[in-house]
Amino acid sequence: MLKAVKRAIRKAFHTAGYALVPLPERIHELPGRGGVAAKPVGLPARVEMPVRCAPAAPISTAHTFAQLEALLDRIEPWSGDVPEGYTVNSLGIFTQASFLVSSTGLFAAHHEITHRPSLVSWGESFLELGDWLLAARDARERFVGISLGAAYGAQLVLAWKALMAINPLPCRLVAVEPVPENCAWIRRHMVVNGIDPDEHWIVQAALGPDNEPVLFPVGAPGSGRTGCSDTNSTLSRQTYAALSRASGSAERVLENILLYNSTGLGYDLGAGFHSEVKFVSAVTLGDVLTPFDQVDLLEADIQHSEINVFPPFIDLLTGKVRRVHIGTHGSEAHELLRALFIAAGWELVFDYSPETRHMTEQGPLDLIDGVLSARNPAFAGR
Repeated sequence: MLKAVKRAIRKAFHTAGYALVPLPERIHELPGRGGVAAKPVGLPARVEMPVRCAPAAPISTAHTFAQLEALLDRIEPWSGDVPEGYTVNSLGIFTQASFLVSSTGLFAAHHEITHRPSLVSWGESFLELGDWLLAARDARERFVGISLGAAYGAQLVLAWKALMAINPLPCRLVAVEPVPENCAWIRRHMVVNGIDPDEHWIVQAALGPDNEPVLFPVGAPGSGRTGCSDTNSTLSRQTYAALSRASGSAERVLENILLYNSTGLGYDLGAGFHSEVKFVSAVTLGDVLTPFDQVDLLEADIQHSEINVFPPFIDLLTGKVRRVHIGTHGSEAHELLRALFIAAGWELVFDYSPETRHMTEQGPLDLIDGVLSARNPAFAGR
């Protein structure tokens, strides 16, 4: 019966004018239960600390803040007309209001006089600006800035503005971002601020410890809530499989996977944001760094995936990267990365743990995500 069906299919294709090309190998079931690999893929539920060291002693940021103030002395706060539907900051960066999904307002056209950035007025963003300014100051001949989990590209446009303000150099900006709408927004954000996106790299992919495709919650552009540390864990994958079987929806899920690279399952991101769990291509930190001899600053905000992404490539980071600025998600992630960079010989610049009020030399700082930035002394003088 099956042979007769195959003959009928072949005849129909030939009649329609198609040539049938045989597959190089017959489709067959792979070793392992149910035709899947013997070892399940996915991220581990817990990542072991790759190094152990004593808790970091408190670091003084007074000298760092003094350097930032000296750099800000060289930048005149922007003033001018702001078109309808946009906001602007003191570096003259225009941001489309629709990118700011948590903001409300009419965003009418208006004239604005901005003021010098400070920790009080900018909060956590002042630390991000600080690292980009220091990276721009130290750059030689060419500047390379990388943003992992780039969202709509705010960090890279900030990097470009900081560079143009104090040390104009040719530059390469690299955005790695898995949400397609965010990648489109990166291009728009660059264009609005005078950057040609075709001269830079926008990589639509998730970050992982390897190149296995990941199950990623795609959606909610601009929310900053998407990350695969939960959706791509081995436990989550096992749960999806069990729930699909138990609910009788396994065939529908299989069809979604084969036709759309999606499970068809929804995922609640919190705060009213929702997403769909899809298969997304993954790149490693090694893939991102390999094309470059030197990177001036690598920034990451990848929603707890930092615990899987950074440890396997700490040696490569130490050989190629001058500075890092990492948003940390949870005290375990913060402590793991702090220990990792200290053991590799890096010097901490900002070390502010998550979900804490910190008293700094420039006033109080309330954080939800932590901030860990570090300088690589191997690049001193280069």
